[in-house]
Amino acid sequence: PSTRISCPEGTNAYGSYCYYFNEDLVTWVDADLFCQNMHLGHLVSVLNQVEASLIKESRTGNLNVWVGLHDPKKNHRWCWSSGSLVSYKAWKSGSPSSVSPGYCVSLTSTQKWKDKRCEAKLSFVCKFKNK
Repeated sequence: PSTRISCPEGTNAYGSYCYYFNEDLVTWVDADLFCQNMHLGHLVSVLNQVEASLIKESRTGNLNVWVGLHDPKKNHRWCWSSGSLVSYKAWKSGSPSSVSPGYCVSLTSTQKWKDKRCEAKLSFVCKFKNK
């Protein structure tokens, strides 16, 4: 029998990770720092469709949320702040934009990725392993 991980109160468990949904509106950098300070996590890395669905089902409202994907060198080399490999891709049509590029990524209500200006303020999702 597989052992289910236990996550702190107020977080959701999936696989071997805990997820924390924060409705505060903050910039991408502030969101990732918050996640790092909380259980040494990061903004969520969405590694498959199941994970994208979990985030959609667990959050309130129709808002976009920050995820950990970003382009820190602004050279179209997207990476997860957690260091996970970018193997699953779910860009919204027209993203990433070449006209008005953003270098941080939000997950839309349709579970697609959209590049946004990193200074935009959105709610966010943290992902961490419970110790």
